[in-house]
Amino acid sequence: YSRNRELVARVDGIELKVAPSVFHPRVFGSSPILARYLASLDLQGKSFLDMGSGSGIVGITAARAGARVTAVDVNEAAVKCASENAKAAGVDLECIHSDLFSALRGRKFDVIAWNPPFFPGIVRTPAEAALYAGEDYMVIRRFAQDFPNCLNPNGRTPLVLSRDLDLSAWQGFFKRFQERAAVRWGRS
Repeated sequence: YSRNRELVARVDGIELKVAPSVFHPRVFGSSPILARYLASLDLQGKSFLDMGSGSGIVGITAARAGARVTAVDVNEAAVKCASENAKAAGVDLECIHSDLFSALRGRKFDVIAWNPPFFPGIVRTPAEAALYAGEDYMVIRRFAQDFPNCLNPNGRTPLVLSRDLDLSAWQGFFKRFQERAAVRWGRS
């Protein structure tokens, strides 16, 4: 993160301007990992939700693969950043300021992709929302509860996770929704 100035990042041939307080895709390599995975999928014509869009790299990659992309972020600077980066990349993203699914009014998607905050902890600044999931991972718990209601039948929800997190705890958050949402844990 840069506290004072906009930075420029290049990820897989896409140039991104990264505003202060926005998750930087080159400093934190998880977003490019998720984008590269998504580029390998058939997304043509799919409705796609880029949850926690940050700079927009995941949504831009999905749009280039033919998806109809809605990008949301709780950080207003990230929403603006993703919108500007999409325009510069020549793709359309519907960019919305939203705390998880709150502004989506029951919309459903074929793919919901997210690079979630990995660490428990209280968020004190917009930038920290990309790293900290609240006390006892409250943001992850809310996501686990709500995503099945926003996922189309046969939809998928790729997440990129850190080795630093407690995977068994995270599996527990999703356990009661596994049958309803066909949650599968694995590496791709």
